[in-house]
Amino acid sequence: MKSREWIKQIRDFFLTIWVAIAVTGYVLVYGAFVLLISWFIEKFRGIEAAKDYVAQEVGRFGRVAFFVIGSKVSVEGAENIPPKGPLVIVSNHQSAFDIPLIVGYVKGRISFIAKIEVSKIPGFSWFVKRLDGVFIDRGNKIQTAAAIKRIFNILRNGGTIMLFPEGTRSLDGSIKKFKKGSLSIPHKLNIPILPVAIDGTKDIMKKGELLIHPAIVKIRILKPVYPGKFNTEDELREEIRKMISEAIVQMRNRGEEYASN
Repeated sequence: MKSREWIKQIRDFFLTIWVAIAVTGYVLVYGAFVLLISWFIEKFRGIEAAKDYVAQEVGRFGRVAFFVIGSKVSVEGAENIPPKGPLVIVSNHQSAFDIPLIVGYVKGRISFIAKIEVSKIPGFSWFVKRLDGVFIDRGNKIQTAAAIKRIFNILRNGGTIMLFPEGTRSLDGSIKKFKKGSLSIPHKLNIPILPVAIDGTKDIMKKGELLIHPAIVKIRILKPVYPGKFNTEDELREEIRKMISEAIVQMRNRGEEYASN
């Protein structure tokens, strides 16, 4: 058993190195090429066509990321994805790989809400900006207020944003309580919410670890929820959390059934 664990650790060490090199090259080299092409598309076909092209490539990157690390992804409920916005995607949060999972298998054209630190990362910051993403400096109340106003404008103009209401990644895959007010924006604007249940990304790279491990990842896309049906943000928040929690339990139970057969 010890020798098997040692072999797995060696495999995962080299896998981690390979992923780091592959992702860096893909984002910086191919990413620069994609943005250059999008610039030409914008000149000849307009800004929306350019953003659609970038979103298509971002989605491709999300799928390639899981292929590179040798992880299998199963998707349920793709038919529930609305063809157009405005839309708020709400998901549980298990890993840093949740974002490439959602852009790869749910929707590529998302205006990301990212910490201000991300704006300093070459490559990733380019795509966040190109897709009208919003950087938030939580310690700066004036900047945060301006960022929230921009998020409102994105949604009013038919855009899509993504939220992780837990606020942080789960260490064991269990769903934490959604933070109070985390769904206040879609509730206030009555923007459709697309609940997404994720399971398995926690096994790829656990919080606090650096090594990457191949894993089986499942994602279930639920039917849109319309906030106008709820009197308060509290009611909306609890209903979305309940839907995602139940979906995860069902996915895990189904996996156990397959394993026993």
